[in-house]
Amino acid sequence: MPSFSDFIHTQLILKIPIPTSSFASKVVIITGANSGLGKEAAKHIVRLGASKVILGCRSLSKGNKAQHEIETSVQCSPGTIEVWELDLESPSSVRAFADQAKALPRVDVLINNAGIQTTKLHLTYGAERTLAVNVIGTFLLALQLIPKLQETAKIHGDTPHMTFVGSALYDLARYPEEHADDILAWPSEKPQMNRLQQYNLSKLLLLYVVIKLASFVDPITKDDNPGSSPIVINAMDPCFSKTGLHDEITGGSNLLFKVFEFLFARPAEESSRLVVAAASAGRQSHGQYLRGGTVHQYATFLTTPDGAKRGNDVWEQLGRKLEELQPGILESLKAT
Repeated sequence: MPSFSDFIHTQLILKIPIPTSSFASKVVIITGANSGLGKEAAKHIVRLGASKVILGCRSLSKGNKAQHEIETSVQCSPGTIEVWELDLESPSSVRAFADQAKALPRVDVLINNAGIQTTKLHLTYGAERTLAVNVIGTFLLALQLIPKLQETAKIHGDTPHMTFVGSALYDLARYPEEHADDILAWPSEKPQMNRLQQYNLSKLLLLYVVIKLASFVDPITKDDNPGSSPIVINAMDPCFSKTGLHDEITGGSNLLFKVFEFLFARPAEESSRLVVAAASAGRQSHGQYLRGGTVHQYATFLTTPDGAKRGNDVWEQLGRKLEELQPGILESLKAT
C-alpha cells in the first residue's frame, strides 16, 4: 500500500514532463474522451502528430464539443479528430464501435480511459454498474480490437499499444474471497454493495485481467529486441486528479471530498501526460503497471500463487460473461 509520503510526493512534488514521443502517422482511439483525462490526452496526441484521433463518447454532443475545443487549442488539420458514439453498457454499441474501428486502415493505440465511480446501485450486464463499465464493458471492447492492433504491427512494423487507465486505489481493494466464485455478480444487491469499495475493486479486477491478457497476447520472450513489433498491453495510474469522475458523491462526503480534491488533486492536463507516456512506452511495459510515468511493481498480493489463482478465476468468469454478450469473442485470442 502506498505510504502517505508517497502520496504527497506523487500528488504535489513529482514533476510530470510534457510528452514528446511522436505519434506521426498513427491512428489513436481514446474512450471516455469528451472530458477529463481523455480529452487532455487527445490534445497531446494530436499535437504530437497523430494522423487521426477518434474520441469514443457516450454523448455525441459532448464529444463534438470536446472536438471543437481540441481543434481550437491545437490548431490541427480538419479531419484529424473524429467523434464516434460508444456506450460501454450496450453490447450493440460496443460491437458497432469495434466493427467501425476494424474497418480503419490501421489502429496503433487504444486508450481504455472510460470509467465510472458511482455511489448508487444500478445493474448492467447482471452486475453492479461500476464493475460492469470498468471491467466488463472495457474488456468487451478491448478484446475485439486486439487482432486489429496485431494486424497493424504486422503490416506497418510498428508496436501498437493498448493502455488501460487504472488507479493506485486497487491496493486498497478488499477482494471478497467468500464470493470468489461469482465475483462479478455478487454485489448486485444493496446490502452487499460497499459503495466506497466498488471503484477500488473494479481497478483491482482490471489489473488481474491485464496481467492475464498480456501473458498470452504477444508475451515478451528472451528473443525480444528493441526493434520487435508485437503489441504492448499495459495499465497505468494517472494520480488523483480533477476529472469529474467523482461527481456522484453527495452529502457530507461530497464536502470532505471537495476539500481533499482542492488540496491534493492534480489538474487533468498534468495527469493526462502520464496516460500519453504509457501509450508510448516500450515493450518493457508489456503486462506492467506504470505509476509516476515509470514501470512500478505490482502489489505483492497480485503476483503470489494465491494472486495468480485469483487472476485465473477473474479471467475465467469474465470470459464467460463476455461470451454471453458477444459469442466467439475469445476465439480471436486463441490465434495469438
